[in-house]
Amino acid sequence: MAAALGARGATRRVLAALRGWNPGLAAMAFGFMSRVALQAEKMNHHPEWFNVYNKVQITLTSHDCGQLTKRDVKLAKFIEKAAASL
Repeated sequence: MAAALGARGATRRVLAALRGWNPGLAAMAFGFMSRVALQAEKMNHHPEWFNVYNKVQITLTSHDCGQLTKRDVKLAKFIEKAAASL
């Protein structure tokens, strides 16, 4: 993920560290998503979500400028910490 964030000019979308992440329980996935959603709301920066049972995929991009921004990086760091705490 760090490489993708470093290539901001060339990379318009980045999958968060959770790509392929599997906590084993739908409730854990939902709780994780809730945590990220609350942080995203505070930042007024909302990711694209994909969730099926116990898998969560998050795509970060700033739609208003069509590329990654500092807000994407900040939210990605929060997502990585939240995933590591599970």
